Amino acid sequence: MKLSFLVVACVVSLSALLPVRAAPLVIGGSVEVADIGNQVFLPTPVVGNIDGLRKNVYFSLNGGNEKGASAGLFVLDQRPAGSNGSWSQLLAFCLEPDVWLMPFNNPYAVKSLPGAGYAAVSEAIGELWGRHYSKVTDDMTAAAFQVAVWELAYGTTDRSLLTGDFMLTASPNNATAVITTAQAWLTSLDGTGTKAQGLVVLQDNEGQRNNQDLLTQGQVPEPGMLGLLAAGLAGLGLVRRRARQQRQA
Repeated sequence: MKLSFLVVACVVSLSALLPVRAAPLVIGGSVEVADIGNQVFLPTPVVGNIDGLRKNVYFSLNGGNEKGASAGLFVLDQRPAGSNGSWSQLLAFCLEPDVWLMPFNNPYAVKSLPGAGYAAVSEAIGELWGRHYSKVTDDMTAAAFQVAVWELAYGTTDRSLLTGDFMLTASPNNATAVITTAQAWLTSLDGTGTKAQGLVVLQDNEGQRNNQDLLTQGQVPEPGMLGLLAAGLAGLGLVRRRARQQRQA
């Protein structure tokens, strides 16, 4: 009876890890992207925030006229290309400040950052995600993370939000906290931080800039889930040892 209970407990703990993502994003794959809820920042990832994680920001590109955009964490949907299955939630940031998100031009190829044309900044983006993604908890930090991504992906020359190809402008509506936070995160990227694993780019047509390149994370178990997996495997080893001892007794 005890042995059977341990087997069941281990199987349950392992099976709980399987649905890490209903439709995993694997490099080389192809997915459809949609906005099922018709509001790209909803449902919000943070309980109690009813309008999504975003702030309006103003910027200029290559010294041009000021442009405005909502910067934040997009809440979209994805499923394998050609599938009639259910949609999975997709949390993503944009890589191109001057390209429209919609209409979606399906299917999207799942690529690595270097494979999608971001080789020069792939290490920096990985470090930004590894150091600071966990700090995205409200409108301001979501906007700060998005503009930091834009600075790395578009203004690759100086990592400054006040100079270079991509600049946040001094518009009265541009929150100072967004600039201050994003610039501090950019300055922290010295190559020594832990780099995020499993970052992928969803890209519809490389080189033509027809639709937005979307930055998200593929199927990588959370540290807590890895701990559960280790515990489950240890439990299975214990079961096997006890069974072997009982046979030898």
